[in-house]
Amino acid sequence: MATINISGIPVPRLAFGLGSLMKWAPNHAHPLPTDCSTEIHQAIAAGFRHFNVGDLYTTNESAAAVLRSSGLRREEVFISLKLNTYALLGCKGREHMIESAKAEIGRFGLGGYVDVLQLHFPPRGYSGQMSNREAWRVLEGLKEQGVARIIGLSNWTLEDYHDIMEAEDLKYPPQLNEYEFNPFLLSDLKLQELRAYEHKHGIVPMNYGILTAISGRLPSAKSSTLFNELEHQSQQLKLSPGELLLLWAWHRLNGIVVTTTSQEDRAIRTVQLLSAKGPSIPDGVFDKIEAAAGQDGPEGKMVYRHPHMEKARLAAAGVWTS
Repeated sequence: MATINISGIPVPRLAFGLGSLMKWAPNHAHPLPTDCSTEIHQAIAAGFRHFNVGDLYTTNESAAAVLRSSGLRREEVFISLKLNTYALLGCKGREHMIESAKAEIGRFGLGGYVDVLQLHFPPRGYSGQMSNREAWRVLEGLKEQGVARIIGLSNWTLEDYHDIMEAEDLKYPPQLNEYEFNPFLLSDLKLQELRAYEHKHGIVPMNYGILTAISGRLPSAKSSTLFNELEHQSQQLKLSPGELLLLWAWHRLNGIVVTTTSQEDRAIRTVQLLSAKGPSIPDGVFDKIEAAAGQDGPEGKMVYRHPHMEKARLAAAGVWTS
């Protein structure tokens, strides 16, 4: 499996995400304990070695049990772990974050360290929570202790970056940022600025939600110019629209691709597709996909809204008062 170099550490570019496997109570009220043993067994057998987890995920217990009993050596497994920073989601501050990180490292049997440790959301000092800089200091400390090899972010915006990148006491800049992306969002001006900033500072993008353009979670997507172009190109290339989107992300986003499936054949196909022996895509195909998405525009094309992040953003701007 292809890797990307982050500070001398080879990071598998294809990651299997555990978040979207979670089951939820009615009306998405709260996540339910979820057994994902079958999916993790299938992912390992297919060739996945990078697993993207979070201390908020209800899939961790079953996933960890499978990984511990898989027979894979520690150096054969790569784990990226997101830490909760929100009081409203259960975070009780600095010590709680440290305890949570070490608990998950123990749960997954990682030998005292995790490959990547991320802040799941920017806390922004909302409602008495830590500031972005305070939360980042927690990760800097864990990196210094050898608990995390790489430290990074998740769902951070350009404005959030400034809180840590411009701090006089910054010890370690973020090494990656994980966020939703699909072809529609290429024309989103804020995301363009974010990606340019990350490129300038050598911060690796780690993207999820690649397949939302065809998943049915975006009601307008099925009637979009992009959808029609994907259908057309898929017929020409004898690939499914989903396979074509994954290939687009692999070749165009220049980072880590997070995907998930509960189907064994798709897990196998995904690893094959994104391997060195994967299909060669003719020149111009990805340009046409991006041009079609550009005609549709980015408005309403993001699935994962994270309402608690918006509250924190408004509070930081002095707009949100309750």
